[in-house]
Amino acid sequence: MEREQNVLLRAEHLVKTFPAGRNKVHAISDVDITICRGETLGLVGESGCGKSTLGRLILGLLRPTEGKIWFEGQELTAMSKGEFRKVRRDIQCIFQDPYASLDPRLSIANSIMEPLTINHVGTRQEQQEKVEALLKIVGIPVEYRNRFPHQFSGGQRQRVGIARALALNPKLIVCDEPVSALDVSIQAQVLNLLADLQNQMGLTYLFISHDLNVVQRISNRVCIMYLGQICESGPTEEIFAHPRHPYTHFLLSAVPVTDPEQRQEKELISGELPSPIAPPPGCRFHTRCPYATEVCRTSVPSKTEENGHLFACHHPL
Repeated sequence: MEREQNVLLRAEHLVKTFPAGRNKVHAISDVDITICRGETLGLVGESGCGKSTLGRLILGLLRPTEGKIWFEGQELTAMSKGEFRKVRRDIQCIFQDPYASLDPRLSIANSIMEPLTINHVGTRQEQQEKVEALLKIVGIPVEYRNRFPHQFSGGQRQRVGIARALALNPKLIVCDEPVSALDVSIQAQVLNLLADLQNQMGLTYLFISHDLNVVQRISNRVCIMYLGQICESGPTEEIFAHPRHPYTHFLLSAVPVTDPEQRQEKELISGELPSPIAPPPGCRFHTRCPYATEVCRTSVPSKTEENGHLFACHHPL
């Protein structure tokens, strides 16, 4: 009951298809997701599995083909564009590419101020004071406020992107691979900043990534996606220590290990990722799974829950 009261966003039976000639691309297929206040939910999977599409559905940049999304008890999918504008300020995004996400024609101060201006928040003086406060929070010297994006490094640009996302005091931030374009040492600095901001401001993150090391470090819970579906989800420690779905096991096995004494022979996934235009019947992973049997090829596995750990597999590990 306590967890239900703490839910910030909930999505049920989300489906998103895109036209592809006479066919359809099945980007998201029957996805359920819950994000609680103050937590970081990691969303992991291979490129093309639907992670970013799910993020865009939550941001309202795309409308689902089927399914519903609730935010603080309000059904976002039933709102008109005008109604959703009032909610949009509470759900912001940090984009993947810090080089493409900032307008090169705007100074960083104007980029951060833009959401305040669009939403008519405060006077011009108050907006400028807010920009300076945000720059201090993310570690950019205030005297740099009139500089342009090309005068900053990738890590500094991403800090500006974080400041812009914070401008409207959002309740949920969708982080779409925010550190994948940065050097490893800079990644650590940005992750530390995100964690500090979460503690200070009570933020909630949906953290989309393909890097399991990053997800393990920052997430409270993890969802594993494969070909448009969530195959396993649960507390981060439990998922990494005791994966139940074979796909999760193979993903974890592929993570590089720095200590030579702890390295083992890697178990790699065989076969190619099926086309989202014609996803396989039954369990979508059966074409690459060494444990697959006839039931996997014909029947969609039901979801099983064990102490908050959910997985959908006919032959769990």
